[in-house]
Amino acid sequence: MSIPTLSIALLVGAGHCVAQVPEPASSPEEATAATSVVDAVEKDYRELICARAADASDPNQDQAIDLALRQRYVDARFDAIIRQSMQNASRPERWNVEELSRAIKLLPLCTLPSQEQAELVFECYLECEDSKTDSRLQNQLKQVLRRHPDSTSRLVNERLRQTDDPKSVLPLVDIVGSSTEATLPRLMELAKSDDPEVAVWAMNWIPSLMEQVRKLNQQSRQLAEQKKLGVDGLDSKMVAYAKRIIGRYDTDGDQELTPAEYEKMLQSPAVADADENGRISIAEYAAWLQARSRRQE
Repeated sequence: MSIPTLSIALLVGAGHCVAQVPEPASSPEEATAATSVVDAVEKDYRELICARAADASDPNQDQAIDLALRQRYVDARFDAIIRQSMQNASRPERWNVEELSRAIKLLPLCTLPSQEQAELVFECYLECEDSKTDSRLQNQLKQVLRRHPDSTSRLVNERLRQTDDPKSVLPLVDIVGSSTEATLPRLMELAKSDDPEVAVWAMNWIPSLMEQVRKLNQQSRQLAEQKKLGVDGLDSKMVAYAKRIIGRYDTDGDQELTPAEYEKMLQSPAVADADENGRISIAEYAAWLQARSRRQE
């Protein structure tokens, strides 16, 4: 029995259900037209959301900000809102917690340089700390500063050296960055302070900061060594193994293997000589080991 090509009538109780063969796929021209429509709507939608998110008078601004964050719409129009809101924090008559909260939410979508973001948020945090107005807002600002540890540590170091009343800055010393080591001597001075609150804060933080600075310095040395060896981006285990093997056969100590040096190896690493200069560096050997390991997976 042949099966009808257009429809199959199915008897279900007193009614009928007709299953139809799917319609032919759209032509390439129709598909292109549909894509053009989607692109056009996407462009208009992005403009609508960003415009509303940047408009303080729009009743749907908060919803627009949430949608902009969801879609990751970066827009320079958010820069002015952030600057103005953060700068207003230093003027009591212009203080607006809701406005500041919106500015904080928009920070990931602005085009402000990282250093400027840190400076704006840092000053705003100090205003919040001095006024003791909103701990939730302070925590939000501190979380933003944690995303800019080098800039924040520099600002903390500068402020601690300039002020005789460091209490508003001390809660930020645990954000460890490139200037934290320079801050430690000042913290030692504060640990000897006659102000018991300042002294206990500094005494409690110094050991932790010293440990974190040591780790940071170690990481910096490792990165510098990796850059010098040209092994950036390579698996650290492969690099360590390559250094150990080359060190075992490197008779002249130049951290490279020549044919005369690696001829005693059970397996010749000649294929690792990527630049074909007759010498195998740690980077070349590590890269070859890593590539070979991936092929074997």
